[in-house]
Amino acid sequence: MSISELNHFMTYVIEGWMLFSAGFISTTFVAFVSKRIQEDIEAAQLQAAEEAETVRLEEVAAVSEKLAQTKEKTKQSGTSSVSVST
Repeated sequence: MSISELNHFMTYVIEGWMLFSAGFISTTFVAFVSKRIQEDIEAAQLQAAEEAETVRLEEVAAVSEKLAQTKEKTKQSGTSSVSVST
């Protein structure tokens, strides 16, 4: 193998290694970005589920308060309508 042939061979080896490295780095970068995007989507879904839970709890609190007021009004109207006859 002459110096010229060896030079061409090493050029192909180096170019192949550079292409392989670039492909590996690109694939790793795409996987990293995809993972981050998926984590952001999951965080947004979790946050939306928490906002929905907060809204549901506020609705439950409002209904409980309304029932308590209704019960209090019923209790007050029940005591005030009692008449004593002698």
